[in-house]
Amino acid sequence: MKLTVFVLPIFTGLATGLIRYLIASGMSLVMSGMGTINFAQGTFYILGSLLTYSITRTLGLPFFAGVLVAFLVMFLLGAMTEFALRGVFGKDMTFSMLVTMGISYIVCDFMVYAFGNGLKTVSMPSFLKGIVKLGGGIVLPIYYVFAISISIAIALAFWIMFQKTKIGIYFRAIISDRDMVENLGINVQSMYTLMFMIGVGLAGLAGAISSPMMGVTPTAGLAAFNQIMPILIIGGMQNISGALPAALVIGVLEAIAAIFFPKFYNVVPYAFMIICMVFRPYGLFAKKVK
Repeated sequence: MKLTVFVLPIFTGLATGLIRYLIASGMSLVMSGMGTINFAQGTFYILGSLLTYSITRTLGLPFFAGVLVAFLVMFLLGAMTEFALRGVFGKDMTFSMLVTMGISYIVCDFMVYAFGNGLKTVSMPSFLKGIVKLGGGIVLPIYYVFAISISIAIALAFWIMFQKTKIGIYFRAIISDRDMVENLGINVQSMYTLMFMIGVGLAGLAGAISSPMMGVTPTAGLAAFNQIMPILIIGGMQNISGALPAALVIGVLEAIAAIFFPKFYNVVPYAFMIICMVFRPYGLFAKKVK
């Protein structure tokens, strides 16, 4: 088997992994800072895709306008969701999981009512259609090149925000010691709201970017949530920096497995997750907490 056979699957695996990273990083931020599991994150991802579909197909706006509007709507929806969850903050994660599970089903039913239950596809801009020809007969879809590039740019912006800005300093301080931050007079509740807005906004943005790459159904939220759980566990449940390498590793492994085991490739992330949970339950890319 020629090595060129692996190039396209690995490339698409990287694109898929980066899209999933955007979803997982937002969820990891909320988990790390607020101790809350957002079970609805996968549903918010699907909603971002369907909003892009509605804005481009129904309203006839350009694709990038659809992406921007979808992100802004999801960003604001994050604030509404955080407000609905305030009663479970500080309690066992089971409470937040059950409440966000309920939110997920409510949003899912709304999407079925608003968009129908059929498969929806979003047209990509004409200049992003087609392929790029490389040497040795290797071809890459232009849109996947774009998806990788924009996902890397968003991941870099998220890292800069988290590491280099005042908001990021507040976020990291809350993750380390919430009581200390409150004693300094910082409004922790407003920081919680912003965390959730960023987390849901990233999920919606991932859905908008991935919408031309695959068909979307309103009921696919649970499947999307299941796809990002291995990333969180392998990267470390409350380790934001571990989500990126975990997403890339899983994306590439899944793509290579699709070549050799096309009927079973989708079990690879979960098999890898189980192995990680047995030997490094705190995460493959996280440090062990003593």
